[in-house]
Amino acid sequence: MQKILFSLLLLILAAGCGTDAPAPDLFSLPVTYPVGKKPAAVVAQDMNDDGYPDLLVSNSESNTLNYLEGLGNGTFKNPLTLKTGREPVAMAAADFNGDRIADIALANYGDGNVSIILSQKDGLFKHKQNIKVGRLPIAIATGDFNNDEHLDIAVTLRFDKMVILLGVGDGTFKVGEAYKASGTPAMLVVGDYNDDKNLDIAMVFNAVEVNFIRIFDGLGDGTFKSPRRVPGGHQSSFIIQHDMNQDGIADLIASSTMKDSVTLFVGRGKGEFEATPDFAGEKGPEHMVAGEFTGDNKPDLAVCNRRDNSISILEGRGDGSFVFPHFNYPVGRNPRAMAAADFNGDTMLDLAVVLYDAQRVVVLMRKVEGPPGVEDS
Repeated sequence: MQKILFSLLLLILAAGCGTDAPAPDLFSLPVTYPVGKKPAAVVAQDMNDDGYPDLLVSNSESNTLNYLEGLGNGTFKNPLTLKTGREPVAMAAADFNGDRIADIALANYGDGNVSIILSQKDGLFKHKQNIKVGRLPIAIATGDFNNDEHLDIAVTLRFDKMVILLGVGDGTFKVGEAYKASGTPAMLVVGDYNDDKNLDIAMVFNAVEVNFIRIFDGLGDGTFKSPRRVPGGHQSSFIIQHDMNQDGIADLIASSTMKDSVTLFVGRGKGEFEATPDFAGEKGPEHMVAGEFTGDNKPDLAVCNRRDNSISILEGRGDGSFVFPHFNYPVGRNPRAMAAADFNGDTMLDLAVVLYDAQRVVVLMRKVEGPPGVEDS
């Protein structure tokens, strides 16, 4: 198995933002694996039902998908390569045919379609369907939008639309409604934000003058109300959800690659969100994952910094605010996306980061003896 240590990262302890103090020694030395050209997305998911997280990497320039089987000890087999449509830029992994094994939905930017690839227990994959959705699909998310116990798919199109694909239950999909989403839609996330037992969709937009996100409230039949605006954020590219203030209500977190900022939208219940003031990121923050990374049992953020060749850990205080300065770790050129999972069964979250310019996926393993959280200053 090919594993290449990043020789340039022997000093992985980078300076925290705005200080000369070293960042906490949270991760072991990174290990990298080769993938295709211009990797754009990564997913950590058990794809062969062996109980261990695997990695999927979509490569936008080589038109391929890499499958790296996890061995359960923090290492991965050499990647298996599958051909895809043109420019696969986004993907989701979920069980689309009811066999309890995760399958793959892949957004092919250059072909204007979504490919459905079914998984099998032996780690092999079978192409099931290509679904035409329209020009330039940029992001994808899954959820049961019509409450029929079959997963559906939501896709954003680069210019001004969102398309819903309704799952039949056998791994195939029917094209549902399309919705206007002006403002250059980007990423989207699915959750029940108004507590009506129907899934909703939150979406960010990265047109230059945009300073809002939109919430599409689901009606439970596969359709959605006209979207409502939530003020906050500026020219955002990525969005996730997590209960950052530990009040039992999901919050939304958006990042702005161009404005070098991150915005927390605090969930107030009944579908209402309130944006807190933007807080500084490094250069080009985009993809984020939320989880506990500093050993204090409070949710943190891990952020890819595209123009800074690093990731940052933003240590959460547990009340929706974050310790400053945050902690920066170099990973290599143009980190484009990442995924978090426990790759070695030690109950701690590890990270996988794809490097868009280097044809590599970098695996960062949490250290068993991590330091305590940094005290507020």
